Amino acid sequence: MIKRPLFLLDCDLSEDQVERQYPTLWRYLLSGIAQGISNGYLCRHRARWYAQDKRAPAPFLCTYMGRPSNGHTTNPFRFILNLSRAVAPNVYLNIYPNRMLAAALMEKPDLKRAIWESLQGITVDRLIDEGRVYGGGLYKLEPNELGNLPVTDVFDWHHEFLAMTPRQEALF
Repeated sequence: MIKRPLFLLDCDLSEDQVERQYPTLWRYLLSGIAQGISNGYLCRHRARWYAQDKRAPAPFLCTYMGRPSNGHTTNPFRFILNLSRAVAPNVYLNIYPNRMLAAALMEKPDLKRAIWESLQGITVDRLIDEGRVYGGGLYKLEPNELGNLPVTDVFDWHHEFLAMTPRQEALF
């Protein structure tokens, strides 16, 4: 038996609607406001601080923090091919294809695995050079730093796709 069950609140109603229609939920939200939860970084950047993100599952994920286990020989970052419909939490960098690449993936689903394999081929040094390192050898890669990696390193394998892409930098 679960001693203290936890629940995920996902409510798209406005505060006014919640207050009028669901007074118990409204009191719960007020306790979150009183505790400062609504002012937390993620909550204050949402349209409704108590609502969950509505986004599609990212086909590719990247860990954004890690330690190489053997100096520079082991990559502190991992690329993950998301074959599920699961939405990853914000502990991963979610990589979404742009419109042109999404269309290509719809037409040729096998490209997804090929792209993931190419992402796996980005060298440890390239990833580490683009990111930053903290005390104790913890490496971090921000979304814009991942976006700074030259796309041609990743997509050399698919000349047909590159030929139909006007700006290689805009693939992701």
